[in-house]
Amino acid sequence: MSPANRTKLGIAIVAAAGIGIVAVARLAGYDVIEAANTIVLQGTVAQNCSVDVTVNAGAGSLPLASAGAQRVAVGTVLQNCNKKTGYTLEVTSQNCSGAPTGAKVVDPVSTEYLAYSTEFQNPTTGGSQASVTGLLAAACGGQYGRNVTDAKVSGETSTVYVNFTGSETLSAGTYQDTLTITMNVK
Repeated sequence: MSPANRTKLGIAIVAAAGIGIVAVARLAGYDVIEAANTIVLQGTVAQNCSVDVTVNAGAGSLPLASAGAQRVAVGTVLQNCNKKTGYTLEVTSQNCSGAPTGAKVVDPVSTEYLAYSTEFQNPTTGGSQASVTGLLAAACGGQYGRNVTDAKVSGETSTVYVNFTGSETLSAGTYQDTLTITMNVK
């Protein structure tokens, strides 16, 4: 190629990461070389789902000997989950599977018990029911206080209650059970 033709030569080169495609074309007096590559842009956002349970004072002083229906707020569950497919909040009771089946507070000395059920009051994000009652009354597994589907949740709180009928005839003692709340990410 003569020096005069070099000044007429137009070269366009696009370079990037990835696999390239090179095309050469002849335009009136110019050799045009085109190189095309692609850049794949990608990033990852880690799953960040958590629950934080705050125990209310009422959980440690249930009015077991007060006659009649009782509804006591025992805790709040703060929830965060950036996985759009959602999650469930499962509630289990340490004493549930012992006879008779169902949640109960038990005095280990007298072996007397008082049956109860749990209730969740929820925000309705992702189709979650506002009120879920009767949990652990007769079943010990598959008890979900909240079911979020197709939504991300940030800083939402559910309130957990226990419902029971107090009994003035219970023996003196300390009646206990342990509730466990587990977030199951879908």
